[in-house]
Amino acid sequence: MSIRWRLTPAIALTCFLSAAIGYGAELANAADPKVPPEQDPGGPALALIDSGIDYTSGRIAHRLARDGEGEIIGWDFVDNDRTPYAAPLRAPQGGGIAGGVDAHNAGKSAASGASGWDAGVKTSNGTTIAELLLSAYSKGRLIPVRLLPGDAQTLANAIGFAINTPARIIAIAQPLNSEPLKEVVRQASMRFKDHLFVVAGDIAAPAADTSAPANAPKPSLKSLANVVVVLPIGEVDGKPAAEVGAASDLVVLPRAGSMFGDIIGGAPDTGAEAVALAAAAAACQGHGREEPMIGAAAKAALLDASKPLGQATNVRGLDPMCWYGGKLQ
Repeated sequence: MSIRWRLTPAIALTCFLSAAIGYGAELANAADPKVPPEQDPGGPALALIDSGIDYTSGRIAHRLARDGEGEIIGWDFVDNDRTPYAAPLRAPQGGGIAGGVDAHNAGKSAASGASGWDAGVKTSNGTTIAELLLSAYSKGRLIPVRLLPGDAQTLANAIGFAINTPARIIAIAQPLNSEPLKEVVRQASMRFKDHLFVVAGDIAAPAADTSAPANAPKPSLKSLANVVVVLPIGEVDGKPAAEVGAASDLVVLPRAGSMFGDIIGGAPDTGAEAVALAAAAAACQGHGREEPMIGAAAKAALLDASKPLGQATNVRGLDPMCWYGGKLQ
């Protein structure tokens, strides 16, 4: 199955959104909370395509990209409005996890303690990932895009929206677990070469045979110059190096762990966490440059910042800590 890239509708939709954001208050879902009033914080913009965020979070509200009227730059492809809201999920009083709560993230929040990036808050996955991304690069601003997983055409529209924002780094935190979804990213990367796409790999998926007939599975996304395919360290432990190297460009390590042994926020153990940390690291590599690093140059810089992972010389590990001005971010 192949996906036709509906570029013209995506651009048309974006033009509509550009006019609507900041002016059409009626476009907001009445059930969603109002976005806290702020001004654009400036700095490099990073688009996060995921399941939505709680933009009322104190860790997020002041870091949202805004238009000239102070309105959020983002879109919700589930509700078809400009407020990509997903409610935070919290453990009930008395212990236990309520139905529908992401137990993994809830437990991780509780375990991280006061020093963790999500200390004390049991959030939905999208909010947790957004907070992680913003904590890993403190000068970035967030452009959130909400969609449900699994639909290739909606992903194409989401990328089309993100392309027409100030973001040059597009983090796709939802899994690309089908060939149509991967084909959307593949086509987008070829059309929009001045953008860097950060996606999660799938170590369980067999590597494509590039010598096979034309109707065989497409080559891996890691072969593309402006796509970074990442895996979290939590998924590769004990796996053969050949499989890890075939499934990813980079394995994302605990932040600051490679130099100090002080793991900031814990080790990433989901693809979404690895995507957030790698996208933040890519933004950090371009920090302070007169000319921003874009596309293939941004990927090359990220690869240069990585090192061989142990004895597996064909697998590179990325410590996504961010230094600038002598300060760890």
